[in-house]
Amino acid sequence: MRVSTFRISSHPAHRPAPPPPSYPAVMSSVAIEEHSPVALRECQCPGFLGAFPKLFEGSAQTAGKVCAPGLSAQGSPAEDLQAQFEVLPEACEAGWLGADSDVSVVINGGPTGRRALWIFADTFITKYDSSNQSRVLEGHQMPNNTLGLIACTDEGCTGRAQFFWQRDEAGAIRSFFEPLAENKADGELFWPVAGIASRCGNSVLLLATRVKGFMNVVGTSVIVLKDVADIDDPRQWQYTTYDVGSADLTWFSSVFFADSRGEGDMVYIFGHGKGADGSLPSQNSDTVLARASLQHLLEHDWAKTEYWTTPGVWSAQPEGLKALGLPSWETTCNWSEALGRWYSFNIPAFTTDIFLHTAEDITGEWIKTKVFSVPYPFAQSPWISYAAKAHPELARSDRRRDSPGLADGDCELVFSFISNAWVDSSVETSGNILFAPGGMEFHQRGYWPRFVRVAARMSAETSSRARCIA
Repeated sequence: MRVSTFRISSHPAHRPAPPPPSYPAVMSSVAIEEHSPVALRECQCPGFLGAFPKLFEGSAQTAGKVCAPGLSAQGSPAEDLQAQFEVLPEACEAGWLGADSDVSVVINGGPTGRRALWIFADTFITKYDSSNQSRVLEGHQMPNNTLGLIACTDEGCTGRAQFFWQRDEAGAIRSFFEPLAENKADGELFWPVAGIASRCGNSVLLLATRVKGFMNVVGTSVIVLKDVADIDDPRQWQYTTYDVGSADLTWFSSVFFADSRGEGDMVYIFGHGKGADGSLPSQNSDTVLARASLQHLLEHDWAKTEYWTTPGVWSAQPEGLKALGLPSWETTCNWSEALGRWYSFNIPAFTTDIFLHTAEDITGEWIKTKVFSVPYPFAQSPWISYAAKAHPELARSDRRRDSPGLADGDCELVFSFISNAWVDSSVETSGNILFAPGGMEFHQRGYWPRFVRVAARMSAETSSRARCIA
C-alpha cells in the first residue's frame, strides 16, 4: 500500500485530495504550515479528527451567545430532497458522482421559466459500479468546478438535478470555470463557493477561492455570467473574471442582498483578514463585512465597495475592519421575514454539531442555536463535515399543519452540508474510502450533498409574526 503525505494549512478549505488513478490517496502524516496557530510539527494520525484538539481553541469565530432567546429550531433529514439529487450515471458511462461547495441561486430561463442553478467545487466524474455500490476509481476525473440545474415552478424547485461540466477541444473533461491562461499555467484553480443572481434572474455573480497547490488560498476571483436566462444550456454561457482583495484579505465567503424587503441593488459580502497572530485568512479569522452595488460588481467595478470598520462606520478603505462575531468560511446568509432575522448555518471546524446563527441586524449581535448533529458514520473519524449552506428555494411552500415536521406558525429553512473523508495510515484499504465497495450506499455515501429541513419559530413574546413567508 502506497502512502501519501498531505500538508494541512491553517486555512483548510476541507477539499478532498483527488486520488491519483495509480494509487490510493491515504493520509499518513500531517504538517501544519508555519502561519498556523500551533507550531510546525509532523503528526502520525491515529484519527484525523482527534489529531489537533487545540487547533481551533480560542478562535474568535466561536464567539456569540448560545440559544437565541425566543427561538426554537430543530432539523431533520430531508429524504425527498435527496431523491432530487439521486441522478446516477447509466451503466458504463462516466457521470457526476459527488462534489462539495454546493451553493445555489435562482435564475430565469429553461422550460418552466425559472430554475435553481447549483455551483459545485471539486467534483468526481467517473463510472458507477452498481454491483458493489461504489464509485469507480480507475479513470476517474476531478474538475475543480461543475454546475447543476433544477427546474422550478410555482410549487417550488422540485425537478430532478441535471449536471454539467465542460470539455476541451480534445474532448477531455475540464472545469466549468478556469483562471486566466497565465494563472492556470502557474497552477492556479477556482473553487466557486458563493454566489448571487440578479433580481431579474438574468445575471449571476460568483465568488471563487483562488487556490494554488494543495489548499493554498492566494485570493478571491469574481466570476460574472450574463444573459443566463436567454440560453438554456449552461455550457453555452460566457463568463468573465476579475480578482479582488488579496491573499491577506479574502472576499469569497458569502454574497447576498442587503435589503430584506426584496428591493434595491446593494449586496453584503463576507470576507476574512489575517488572524490575531498574523496568520493568513482562515475559518479561524474573524468574519468581516463589505457592501457594494451588484450592478457595479457585474461591471467589474470593485472600487466603490465600502467596508464595515471600527467603531461601527462604513469606509471606502478596508482598514480597521470590525469583526461581526459570526463564524464563516464558505457560507450563506439570508433574511427570514418570518423570524425577523438574518440567518446562517455553520459547522465549527472538525466538529459534528450544526448551528443556526441569527441576528436582527447584519452587524450583530449573532446568537447560535444547535439544530442538527452530523449522523453516523460521518460523526467519527475519518470523516469531516463542512459547507453548511441554506437553500431557500427548496423550502416547502405548503405551510399546513399536516406538512411533515411543520406545525402551525413554523418557518421552514433548508440547508445542505458535505461529509468528506481523510484516511489515516492505520486504516487498511485498497483505495480511497470514497471509492470503497458500498461507498455509494446512501447511509455511508460521503462527498455528496446531504439535506436537512429545519422547523423554526420565534415565540409570541419575541415576534408577532405568525406566518412563514418564503
